Amino acid sequence: MMAVRVDRTPVATHPGPHRATRTATRMSVRELLRRWPSMLFMVFMPASYFLVSYLTSDAVTMAPAKVFTGDGYEVMQVLDRDFKALYLAVLGISVTSSFAAMTVVRPGMAALRRLRLVGYRPFHLLTARLFVLLIITAVSTAVFMLIFVPLVGLRSVPLAAAALFMVGLTGVALGTLVGLLVPREFEASMLLVAAAGVQMALGRSGADAERYLPYWPGIEALKSAAFVPGADVVRLLGLGAGYIVVIFTLSYILWNTRTRLWRR
Repeated sequence: MMAVRVDRTPVATHPGPHRATRTATRMSVRELLRRWPSMLFMVFMPASYFLVSYLTSDAVTMAPAKVFTGDGYEVMQVLDRDFKALYLAVLGISVTSSFAAMTVVRPGMAALRRLRLVGYRPFHLLTARLFVLLIITAVSTAVFMLIFVPLVGLRSVPLAAAALFMVGLTGVALGTLVGLLVPREFEASMLLVAAAGVQMALGRSGADAERYLPYWPGIEALKSAAFVPGADVVRLLGLGAGYIVVIFTLSYILWNTRTRLWRR
């Protein structure tokens, strides 16, 4: 009888979708923990700037503000530093989330391609990194709300938290897309700062062009939460969610191209 030799060499198999995402998420968390000073700086530096700017502002001056009430827009007289504080919070959380997204998606492309060789899909790898970014955005939102609530008399705290979280998610979406599109980090950083700065400048001046920028739905919802009791902003939140889905879809397409294994 002829003996048959059995090859017991382990073969790389395709990991299950949930296992692949969990493994890639743990890798992303370890990568961020190695850069924890930068992460803390991203979260607490904008919050500190917001706090100092608010406390040093005039506490008496009133200013007109066009606010969405649910049925339409109404021009209201509000405390100027409260109105400015809304845009400072938006500026802070948008810069924090977009910078975090840019720094998470850019590094480690060579390692990601090696993961592709053992069966990981682009969806698993990017979804894992976005899970980590959701945690960072939630922490940033909580930090800003802890400062925001005692200072600004909000009409609806849950709505304000939802609006700030939406602004943060928009920043994550923009940071992911710009980080994948722009090859060098300096130019990508300047584009993200410009997007948040232009939004703040147009909003403070009352220009109608603000409505064409991606942070606008979250800002309008935040103003309603601060100044209008019981405002219905479901349409604004839905519009903001639509912006986020579109930007993330473009990011997934670009990520798939960047991590693709091309045949020689």
